[in-house]
Amino acid sequence: MNAHILYGASVWCGVDIPPVKAIAIQDTCIRHTGSLDECRSAIPGATEHDLGGGFLMPGFNDNHLHAAAYGRQQAMLSLQGLSADQIIDILRQRFAGLAPGRIIEAFGWDYDHVPHPHAALLDKAFPENPVILVQFSGHAAWVNSRVLSKLRITRETVDPPGGVIVRDRAGYPTGVLRDEAVVPIHQKVFLDQHMNLRGLSADIRRALQSFARMGITSVQDNTWLPPAVWVLRHLHRTGQLSCRFSCWPHAGFPRLRWAMERLTPYRRDWYQLGPRKYFLDGSFSTRTAWLMEPYLGPDRLAGVPVLSAAGIEAALRRAARDRRQAAFHAIGDRAVHGFLNIYERVVSDQPVLRDLRIRLEHCQLVQPDDVPRLRRLGVLVAAQPHAAGSYAKDVRLVGVQRANAAYPYRNLLDAGVSLSFGSDIPGEATVHPLLGMQLAVTRPGGQGITVEEAMTAYTAGSAYAEFQEDRKGRIQQGYLADFVHLAQDPRKVEPGQVAGIAVRGTMLGGRWVYRADGSTG
Repeated sequence: MNAHILYGASVWCGVDIPPVKAIAIQDTCIRHTGSLDECRSAIPGATEHDLGGGFLMPGFNDNHLHAAAYGRQQAMLSLQGLSADQIIDILRQRFAGLAPGRIIEAFGWDYDHVPHPHAALLDKAFPENPVILVQFSGHAAWVNSRVLSKLRITRETVDPPGGVIVRDRAGYPTGVLRDEAVVPIHQKVFLDQHMNLRGLSADIRRALQSFARMGITSVQDNTWLPPAVWVLRHLHRTGQLSCRFSCWPHAGFPRLRWAMERLTPYRRDWYQLGPRKYFLDGSFSTRTAWLMEPYLGPDRLAGVPVLSAAGIEAALRRAARDRRQAAFHAIGDRAVHGFLNIYERVVSDQPVLRDLRIRLEHCQLVQPDDVPRLRRLGVLVAAQPHAAGSYAKDVRLVGVQRANAAYPYRNLLDAGVSLSFGSDIPGEATVHPLLGMQLAVTRPGGQGITVEEAMTAYTAGSAYAEFQEDRKGRIQQGYLADFVHLAQDPRKVEPGQVAGIAVRGTMLGGRWVYRADGSTG
């Protein structure tokens, strides 16, 4: 029997649950909580571990990220904060001597530093190589003419539904592709990388190491590819899987979705099948999130709808028919409002949808009248507070009034909407849950929440969003022994210092998968 008792730290078991002094763990689950003597009586002879102070709470559960892409990004050249000239210089240094025809790829440029990306800049520097530079949100790519040629994108090419081929005044492609216009790059250029087990394994391992260091014990992953699930299965069988996964199929790729749903074996406690993922709009930074009022600027853009009204209705009816949860990416207020209109109509004759915990991902702008509708209709909000860290950028895009009203966590919680938190890494700058909590608490505009509310969203809220509230998100008998050991109680430091709290250790199923001091057990 694998049994041990943890004590010696302050323990937060979850909202409205009394704190305890000790936790008795048997195998992978919590056997008993209470005083140290009570835990000793519950499991006589269990090994005892004095945590030596600090603060123990349920492990963080990231409600929305892209694990393989995050791991791959860590191995890629970062372009964050660089101007166009600096990007060209660093690419020349990194890829000097690269054979003609080999792909040059990097990640992280943004419009703040590269306001006018153009294929001609890349053509001049790299005439013999395809160049693909992914914008930090993942919703745009800056490519050279070799890539445009490979994709057969010309002046006559029509924008795909839900996508934008950015053009100059004469109508010629500039080399910037947004949202659905980026999809062919993955299908025609990166397919071999996406399906390569060795590469996927390396990417996922890098992501797992970061999750463990950050106290993350569960992630809800935009997996999309069956081979990624096979990697998780192998890591689990060999005792190397240090985080629990919910694996999402991409509804826009029917064959891959079918393979993930029908052919791949799952284990609920380790890698379960998650919701089907749909996109309703784009992102703030690419001005493709679908808004009620236009973005600031002379072009008066208001974003791009990705999925039609008929497509949304079909997706909801398919979810009801198959009894399958669905998650809809919706950043702009027009995307949220339009979805709720359709959902309200469909749920009237498909009431089973209420039991499926249909999710809206991100919800960065929400019309005030739509907040109570979310609660009334039982639609969950899966938010990523890291996006709130770019307040100045939001002001430049949508103005002070809408920037202050964005990320309306206070209004959502006051209305009783089910709220969960995550990171959307690598679409945001970091996966760090403590930073996400700090941003949710300190954001300007009156939408900040309490630290404990943020803790709950990152634990019990995320567990509920993936139908795991009976196993995760609390420290109670019968729950999985997944914890994060912090140096301090986030509720007892200044709100602006929450992100600076050190992670001392991360425990998954009663086993330490990370210790700051290097020990294991």
